[in-house]
Amino acid sequence: MRVTLVGRDFDLSANDGISRYSAEVYKGVRDKAVTKLIATYTLPKTVRPFYPAIITGSDIVHLMYPDVLRVRKGRAKMLTMWHDLRLLSKYRSGSQQRYRPRFTESFNIAAGIVRRMATGNYADTDTNICNSSQTLKELKSNMRRYGLYDASKRHVVIPLGVSEAYLRTRIWQGERNDFVYLGTIHLKHKNLGGLLRVFDRIAEARKSRLHIFTSSPGAQQMLASLMQGLKHVSERNVMLHYRADDHIVAEYMSRAAAYLHLSKYEGQGLTVLEAMACGTNALTLRDATIPEETRRYAFKGTEDEIAAKAIELASDPKPASKQAIKYARGFTWERMVRRTLAEYRRLL
Repeated sequence: MRVTLVGRDFDLSANDGISRYSAEVYKGVRDKAVTKLIATYTLPKTVRPFYPAIITGSDIVHLMYPDVLRVRKGRAKMLTMWHDLRLLSKYRSGSQQRYRPRFTESFNIAAGIVRRMATGNYADTDTNICNSSQTLKELKSNMRRYGLYDASKRHVVIPLGVSEAYLRTRIWQGERNDFVYLGTIHLKHKNLGGLLRVFDRIAEARKSRLHIFTSSPGAQQMLASLMQGLKHVSERNVMLHYRADDHIVAEYMSRAAAYLHLSKYEGQGLTVLEAMACGTNALTLRDATIPEETRRYAFKGTEDEIAAKAIELASDPKPASKQAIKYARGFTWERMVRRTLAEYRRLL
């Protein structure tokens, strides 16, 4: 079996779900097939729409996400992973913009390019892999809107996996006082402002710290801007960690009073599962669009209710329930790779 993997990068160290997914697929597939990589991180974004990858000599082409590059697959079968559907409505909604939109985003130039690349790849894809039931539902809805939905194509849900660093973590039974957030913060739907408002309420009641682990560029400036006007948050109790390794994140996460996830939208919300996998309660917004299978055992509430629950957990520390921990630890990269290889075999 000859496989070509097409992605932005294949970086296991990135605090980014797509990069991690690409790396884990490569790690799992390279011993089972003759594998070729096409990485676009060195290719300028302005060039990608006009630089189709022409694939020859492969049985399978695996797109890590649909707008990474336009692909001409030849006789190969193609699978595409859909992580979330922001790319089909990107920058149309204010909640999905960057805090500082780029020129092409402000004038919807990027939106048209992204949608054209993604829908073009959908038309050529044989199997569409979605990371959650929510993503699958949105994919079908969007493709019907564009008149592209094809029921003869295979559409399947294969969730991503929790890092081994979280799965190996022992459940901490001691004091839990600080709080953690893990993920990007430069996109508005991640709701960094809401996260800081909630922590402002917590910090008024307790001497706790908030640890933010992110790979977002310009993170320090964004934090400084959004902390203005909040009475109880500052650089003294909001700690920024940039591109930290999984084992470092797991060390902080496993001893946190709670994982605060105030994002308004997630394609999967893997970090919610990572928190529960290492024994920490996860708190999420009730009205957020996050797959139910991800936050089945997470607390759901308003910003006020989350602040109150966080203070309660810090005052009376307790790990996540045994059911939550067992459930979250069932989401493994090994399971994801095994099911992906099964899809390869099905296509061939």
